[in-house]
Amino acid sequence: MIRAIGAAVIGASLAAATPAFATSAEAAANPSRPDPLRPLILDRSAQPVRQNTALILARPASPDAFGTVALNAGVTMYDARFRRVASTDARDPLVMRLAAGAANLDPVAKLRLVQQEISESVHWSHDLDNMGVADFWANAGETLRRGTGDAEDIAIAKMQVLKAAGFDPKDLYISIGRHSSRGAHILLLARTASGFFALDDKDGMIPAAQDTKFTPIMTIGQGMSWVHGRRISGNPRLASAAARTTRAK
Repeated sequence: MIRAIGAAVIGASLAAATPAFATSAEAAANPSRPDPLRPLILDRSAQPVRQNTALILARPASPDAFGTVALNAGVTMYDARFRRVASTDARDPLVMRLAAGAANLDPVAKLRLVQQEISESVHWSHDLDNMGVADFWANAGETLRRGTGDAEDIAIAKMQVLKAAGFDPKDLYISIGRHSSRGAHILLLARTASGFFALDDKDGMIPAAQDTKFTPIMTIGQGMSWVHGRRISGNPRLASAAARTTRAK
């Protein structure tokens, strides 16, 4: 049995939805004919993509980080925002310029360099001052040209520069939660062979297992979203990560 995780957040942001592919009557009557909308999982060993074939990106690993367990959240209000910012600025001149120095580095070295570059290039500023609205996820190119952004803008800029430098997109996540001293917070989470790393706009880059200030509630990745909880000691059930944080104060 699993308890509800971050119920207040989930209730406000999750919507039940199940993607489906329609199958024509002709395809049903002729099973030997390939379904024109058959999903295809993309990876390095995948077959060449056929025309009119629906594509599903390689599934990212579950972001079990910060001492939490991540569970599939289905469809959330943040998915469309993530898709928009993750699909833009791939060839933006400022993104490419920052990515150039990290292109030939190993994954952890890429993270360190991009963390430093973005910290030097973008200074923290509220969305009200930047965009005139209370909350907006800016594209990486917009943030780099402006030179200011809030936590999610800075995380998005790092994500896009890392992707341009060759970091695997499925190993990059936007994590939404709470910071012990700053309240509601967003940071970039990156997965490497050495484990997960948190790239924070003020606390720097740190192994997620050693980050005691940030508690994730929801994480968004390539084609998936998760909610976080913690296992109750000696019990297979999960307790809300948000509730555990509240009790610890």
